[in-house]
Amino acid sequence: MSVEYIERVYNSYSNVYDFLFGKVFQSGRELGPELLDLFADARLLEVGVGTGLSLPLLPRNIHITGVDLSEGMLEKARQRAASLHLKNVKLLKRDATQLEFADHSFDRVLAAYFISVVPDPVRVVLEMKRVCKPGGVIVFLNHFQSEHPVMGTLDKLWSPLCYRIGFRTDLNLRKLMDATGLKVDTIEPIGMFGHWKAVRCINP
Repeated sequence: MSVEYIERVYNSYSNVYDFLFGKVFQSGRELGPELLDLFADARLLEVGVGTGLSLPLLPRNIHITGVDLSEGMLEKARQRAASLHLKNVKLLKRDATQLEFADHSFDRVLAAYFISVVPDPVRVVLEMKRVCKPGGVIVFLNHFQSEHPVMGTLDKLWSPLCYRIGFRTDLNLRKLMDATGLKVDTIEPIGMFGHWKAVRCINP
């Protein structure tokens, strides 16, 4: 998947994304703030903020920066932030492989239903690590390839089909952690049948 392809796909989704993916992923989004262990005046970066579905669930006494590649999705997020009268939110267009923030800028980083969308997940996670403070928390809400032999094979088979609609199903969590130097602190199943995971890591 190229960056241009992903941007085009998610621009086309912007008007229907909430209808298609809002309620189905709600349980994960509700768990996200708990795993982030947020505190007053914390600086949170949400990478792949999309239409801002996480924004209503986050506390108002923190500083939120949301970034996304798709201008169409960001426009919906801006509308949501305005409707909620959120003054603590900044929304920016960014390529997640080049976040353009200084090292250690954020206390917490969230990637909700995003990391299997990008063409180079390793590079994106390394950027997330770079901008997160040492000892800070990084949380992923995502589908990862099953460790079960049969389901893992199916994930590989389905991935080329899912690619056409903008994500992959064969992203292996263990390999991603090994490649980026992150370690899983906690992992919890979310969504139907637990095929999606909430993964919390502590930035080294």
